Amino acid sequence: MMKPRVLYFAVFVYFSLSGGRFTATFLEHELQFNENWMISGAMAVQLLSSSLCKPWLTGVADSWEASSSSKSKKEGGENNKGRLLVMSLGLLLSTVATLLQSLGPLYMHWNSTKIIRSDNHPDGYLDLDGSIDDNGIFNNNNDNNNNYEIPRWLLAYHLFLRAIAAMGSSGIMPILDGITLSHLDREGRNKHEYGKERVYGAVSWGIANIALGPVIDMFGFKTLYVSTVLSFVGCMVTFHLYAKSASMNSNECVEIGEAIGFAEVGDYLADEKKCTDEPMEQNEEGTCNNYQNDASFGGNDFLVNDADDIANNNESARPRLTFLQLVQLVTRESPILNTSYIISLFTLFIGMSVVESLVFLFFEFLGGSNTMCGLTVVVTVLFELPLFHCASEMLEFIGSPQSMLQIACLAYVVRVVGYSIVPSSHPYWVLLLEPLHGITIAFATTSSVAVADSWMTPSMKGYEASGQALVSMVRGLGQFVGFCIAGYLEGRTLYRVLAVIVTFGALLLGMGSYISTSRTKARANYVSL
Repeated sequence: MMKPRVLYFAVFVYFSLSGGRFTATFLEHELQFNENWMISGAMAVQLLSSSLCKPWLTGVADSWEASSSSKSKKEGGENNKGRLLVMSLGLLLSTVATLLQSLGPLYMHWNSTKIIRSDNHPDGYLDLDGSIDDNGIFNNNNDNNNNYEIPRWLLAYHLFLRAIAAMGSSGIMPILDGITLSHLDREGRNKHEYGKERVYGAVSWGIANIALGPVIDMFGFKTLYVSTVLSFVGCMVTFHLYAKSASMNSNECVEIGEAIGFAEVGDYLADEKKCTDEPMEQNEEGTCNNYQNDASFGGNDFLVNDADDIANNNESARPRLTFLQLVQLVTRESPILNTSYIISLFTLFIGMSVVESLVFLFFEFLGGSNTMCGLTVVVTVLFELPLFHCASEMLEFIGSPQSMLQIACLAYVVRVVGYSIVPSSHPYWVLLLEPLHGITIAFATTSSVAVADSWMTPSMKGYEASGQALVSMVRGLGQFVGFCIAGYLEGRTLYRVLAVIVTFGALLLGMGSYISTSRTKARANYVSL
């Protein structure tokens, strides 16, 4: 059976070749977003749309997955057809929205004789400060070689398409994380080995970016339209092969179970666990699961949570988790620790929004080329690879996901403070700081996946994507706030302010961890008395 790593590889190629780190420079040079607030506003619209759609899309994915599983019991749900279908439709929507953006530059080129500003421009055009005139026209004052002005309606058109594209891709990562956690569970592997699958996304991200930079330097940003279509086709082929491979594996499991005289066990193994020659299988703790041959086999009396109002989980109509029920997962146990963790994750991604999406604009300010920008991604990935591969060992060594997130915050703060002192004449100095981003992204991702998985009780099997959507939504809302801040601040001041915000979140998480630990010890001492 193919592993989720192939999905990560294909999806991150798509994310890279449809814009990725070059999105901000694409908006500036291709769509003529020549003001800082336009770029930040567009990115903020994307993140807000994405964050609001994630919980709903992942709930739909989990529900469709359950419905798909019930139609063919022998497929056992291992083919993830429901989740892959949602991912496919989302990428299709995102691809179409990206291609429709090409109409804007075509219009600008066709209408260029009307919108190029002359020396004796008429009244009603923008003033030299770049403010909006009464006719809704924006002026490019920062580029003497390109004095195009983008009409307000065209700006709104592009913002709408950016929002649609973000909605389409919003559920991809939490759904894919859910597929991975479900796969690890079926194989009896520790879920902390998630990083060994996710690392292949980092590999394709680095390869795609280092290839894309020189191509953009040679042919311009219009190449992104072609690369988006090609990467979308690659994703569709990969999804199909993955579903087909999983379906074949499920059928083999059923045949083995029935051959040894345990038909229901065969069904269960195909539905829940890895294929094995034994009617009883060892779980992660090393003990055997004894499946009863009775009418309740398959878990029809399954309840998600005693505190939740979710009905029985029959596979044909699994209820979706509401946002309120997701929030209850956070406050059920260790509410102070979980709340402080969410706030720290939120503040970290306020900062991450800039270094992941707008940093190439800063590198251009320092004098860097698109090729150099692509090289920074490669340096980052080279440090991500061993960290993702050894994520479970690193998590065990550090001791807790909370401490791992604090280290991610520390690496971020050191990195952006370093950005703020790099001289304009030496852009390649930033390469010395890029390894810190590898630490931040690897530790923050591994930590958030582990924490979200810890919120999901064993009885909530099948809701992995919904659990990941909550932390993904927090990250997205943090990025939205970060883009709003970037619309008012820029340059070195922006990075110093972000360093302060992330530091505050890390300190708050430290306080939450201390209070939670103290309460746990006090409770243990009270019980012992």
